[in-house]
Amino acid sequence: MKMSKILRVLAIFFYCSLSLTSQTHAQENEVESLKEEIRALNQTVQKLSTVVEKQNQRIDELEQKPLPKEQEAVSPKDPAPAITVAETPPAETQSETTRSLGAWKYKAGSGGAWKLLPDISVIGIFSGAYFSQEPEEDIEHDPTRTGFTLQEVEIAFQSVIDPYVRADVFLAVGEEGVELEEAFITTLSLPKGFQVKAGKYLVPFGRQNQKHVERWPFTNNNLPNRFFFSGEGFNELGVEFSYLFPTPFFFQSQFSFTQGDNEGNFDGGRKEDFAYDGRLVGSTDITPNLTALLGGSVAYGFNNTAPGNQTLLLGGDFLLKWKPSRETGIEWQTEYIYRSLQIPGGNQQEGGISTYLLGQWSRRWGAGMRFDYFGFPRADFDAWRISPIASFYPSEFFRLRAQYDYLDESGVEPSHIGILQMIFNMGPHGAHQF
Repeated sequence: MKMSKILRVLAIFFYCSLSLTSQTHAQENEVESLKEEIRALNQTVQKLSTVVEKQNQRIDELEQKPLPKEQEAVSPKDPAPAITVAETPPAETQSETTRSLGAWKYKAGSGGAWKLLPDISVIGIFSGAYFSQEPEEDIEHDPTRTGFTLQEVEIAFQSVIDPYVRADVFLAVGEEGVELEEAFITTLSLPKGFQVKAGKYLVPFGRQNQKHVERWPFTNNNLPNRFFFSGEGFNELGVEFSYLFPTPFFFQSQFSFTQGDNEGNFDGGRKEDFAYDGRLVGSTDITPNLTALLGGSVAYGFNNTAPGNQTLLLGGDFLLKWKPSRETGIEWQTEYIYRSLQIPGGNQQEGGISTYLLGQWSRRWGAGMRFDYFGFPRADFDAWRISPIASFYPSEFFRLRAQYDYLDESGVEPSHIGILQMIFNMGPHGAHQF
């Protein structure tokens, strides 16, 4: 029994010794692992310290470097981190811009003679047409014969003159020669909402009258504008005052005081025979993609039928435009014009309406339909026309349009007309009218 007890004691002793030895080795391994982690952390800290030291040296160098003149004028309260100073281009680079005429690029900076050069653009409108019945009159800017027609080559010069005004000059080159289409200045610094335009310009009566030929929605003018204003449109020398009301939606009033030289409407022979025009227009977004516009116009002046005889023009227009994307959209526009013309022995009243629907279903293709009617409330003459059109847009600088007209005028056999039109643009061109 004593021997067995001794063996038990020895076994317990060896077991405890082995356990202590294994625990000691485990602790030693854990300590070595912690030491390795600490050495790795020390190396990382040293690397980060080196990076921070280099960054501080770079900041010191940049702070000692003199700032550009534009940066010196900045208030000390404005934040100016070092990276902003390093990325600011030199003053002479900031002041230089470029303008173009087609492929020709030229400098237009804030100094020297470059600032005197305006933006120059050239827009050409050519067409080929077929008429089953040759028209009796030649309407300027409209294709009016079988064969080819130079509708217009427009040359535009546009520039900001100084902080107070900008200038726009448009020359129209046609088959008969060159004429001044528009030349006016527009104020830039009047109190908020007010603006003045002075010179020769298309009077803001309705929507169609204010558009240049290349912006017409169809290849020719609509019947009411053609009969009332001829090919030149309601174009006058004068001054226009406008005010944009501070409303949450677009709401603008315009008033023009003009010379009164519009043939057939305001061409009285007396020195006091001026013409006056007013327009009120507002628009609102029905949805983010759908906009509605409503406008009303009035013009008053003296005609040449007899001294003191007066002419009154009234107009109303409506536009509904849906634009879900840059490449697709639909617009519907309707415009009505009424004229009361005082003549010897009476008063002549006449009116006309034009409505169209235009759609674009892809970046390059669109189509539409227009209906014109002239005669209401006039009874001795009337005319109506229906015009489908298809358009191809290779780019914003080039367009092709094919249009068919069925025209029925009282006293004349109905006419079938086919028109193929080409429009190109060289150089910068301004924003399009909404």
